[in-house]
Amino acid sequence: MSTEVKIVETQPAAEAQNDLANTKPLRIPQYRRDIFPKNIVLSAEDIKEFCQLLNEVNEKARILEYNSLDLSGFESPEQARDRVNEFVQIEYNYLATNGDSVQGLGIPKTDEYSFPDDLKSMFVSNVAYAQRAIKVTPLNAVEAFIGFDKPSLKIDIQSMPSNPSSNRSVINVSGRDEDWVISTTDRIQNFFKKRQAFRPVIHGSGTYDYFVYLIFLPVLLWLFYHRGEEIANWLENKSIFLNVILGIYTLLLSLLVAQFVFKYIRWLFPPMEYYKKSRIGWYVHRTIATTVMTGLALGAARDVIKGFVLWLF
Repeated sequence: MSTEVKIVETQPAAEAQNDLANTKPLRIPQYRRDIFPKNIVLSAEDIKEFCQLLNEVNEKARILEYNSLDLSGFESPEQARDRVNEFVQIEYNYLATNGDSVQGLGIPKTDEYSFPDDLKSMFVSNVAYAQRAIKVTPLNAVEAFIGFDKPSLKIDIQSMPSNPSSNRSVINVSGRDEDWVISTTDRIQNFFKKRQAFRPVIHGSGTYDYFVYLIFLPVLLWLFYHRGEEIANWLENKSIFLNVILGIYTLLLSLLVAQFVFKYIRWLFPPMEYYKKSRIGWYVHRTIATTVMTGLALGAARDVIKGFVLWLF
């Protein structure tokens, strides 16, 4: 989980254009931190808790927004406070894999039947509603997009498997108040840290090359060493041309299988994972797949070590 820190000098809009306009000096620093979560497992209850966290930091943002207003433009302080509370509030939008989406204000009811079992993405913001309703950006803003897209199993020759896995999840925290930006970022990071999960080193750039040359091809050679006698006997009576063609075809086909196995491992351990209530099905699936792959790898490694020892002695 990485964080990018930015400080941007901005010029606020003219105060006469809206009631929530900033009344501070002309040039005000805006503090910004960007968080890129990865290797996170979230349940539906975690999604709800995350929205509650953003709602809590938004309460502080409302106070800062109210303190920045010129109250002479309102009939009473209560009217100014009501206006801030009306427009500076949390808005969420979640999308299911089947294309259904829901948008609302406040905290989503994740325990209801309507909340999707196959959540694709979740967007939460204290900025979107004010921007859409009165075209004003609050002084202190937090916007979070969390994507649960699984890596594709499709074999695509235009997409290099060596490229890192796509992860669109990002949380942007920005504001005029440095303490608010820092404290909000720390609370969000602590939230994700408690839900971080172990993931194999498979989502980074270049991992596919190590997988092919250090794992897949050695295992393939090990299998051919143990089961290739029948194939060799069959090829012995064939022409050299046919043997070359079959050899090239087998190599290309094996690389295609390697790419599918690698994509399957990425799909099995996505960079961002969501479940509504139970992960038992995923645990069983991963246990079986890990057992099979580990058995092949250990068998190949055992024979390699055995052969090396016999060669030495």
